[in-house]
Amino acid sequence: MGRVLLALAFLWAGTVSGYHLDAGNTRLSFVVNRFGLRWMSAQFRELTGEFALDASGQGGRLDVAVRTASVDCADTYWSERLRSPEWLDTARFPEMLYRSTRIDFEGQTRAKVYGDLTLHGVTHPVTLTVTDIRCEQSGDGGGHCSFAARAQLKRSDFKLPHGFWQGGDAVEIFVRGS
Repeated sequence: MGRVLLALAFLWAGTVSGYHLDAGNTRLSFVVNRFGLRWMSAQFRELTGEFALDASGQGGRLDVAVRTASVDCADTYWSERLRSPEWLDTARFPEMLYRSTRIDFEGQTRAKVYGDLTLHGVTHPVTLTVTDIRCEQSGDGGGHCSFAARAQLKRSDFKLPHGFWQGGDAVEIFVRGS
């Protein structure tokens, strides 16, 4: 079972639109900055999740699970290093989870998603700035969304190694759904 499965329980009766996220329609990548410059970038190849909108379109929920061992860098050496105990320690922490606590829409195509990211055994708040939202509901109750999202976090917040020889503390997260 190479994929991480995530079940989403809808907690409010008004939920009418659910959108499935997976590696086929969603790209999750990150950049580690050092001295304000891009030092290293990679992406995760395996993820699953759900985005649900309530009936008014003004609230909802986003839950995503990512298999950490699916991290992939353009360089084989770096891919293995990112999986090692020195970085993500994917043997001890096989998944990271993001669960929204609130979604504030800013018009039809923008939103702020507030939630908690669990990474490396630590849970910390992370806010996603989402733009270019375009969702269509299909006749079977599912649907399709495209969007772009960004977030910033500090590796130190998740007790991940950082420093002069290991890259900077600042990480930029990019999510693209299509």
